[in-house]
Amino acid sequence: MDAAFLRTCLGLRTPAGVPPSPLPVAVRRAHYDMARALSLLGAMGPAGMDPTQLAMVVALALRDPEMELPKRDAEVIEPKEGIDAAALATGQKVVVQWQERAQAGHFLKRGPGGRLLILVNGDERWFRPEAARLPNQDEFPEVAENINQPVGV
Repeated sequence: MDAAFLRTCLGLRTPAGVPPSPLPVAVRRAHYDMARALSLLGAMGPAGMDPTQLAMVVALALRDPEMELPKRDAEVIEPKEGIDAAALATGQKVVVQWQERAQAGHFLKRGPGGRLLILVNGDERWFRPEAARLPNQDEFPEVAENINQPVGV
């Protein structure tokens, strides 16, 4: 966990499936010094350092004059396609990626910055357009297609 946190703080994350490069010497030195001091004081838990302590390691490493971050190729970030709110009817069923899972909701309105107001689990929440999509054919059959249409019993 410590190495992954340090790589994230330094902007050295690697794509999945690619072995990570070793941390710079200044970071490893600062991590060792901090771990030794915390161990002597009895302030380090069994899982390693907490995020605050790791942030201090990064701060100490960046003050080292020998600290050089490896050069990375510029990442090309593909813009994610979002749902077209203009094509949605008010109350239409949509699927949003929220709380680490897909959940059904209903589109209410478009807001500032293109954000979408969606009713999910009884709460109105703002979502980015790329976090919402139209449901597949048999996805969430228990949820009404449009909350503004009367339901037949």
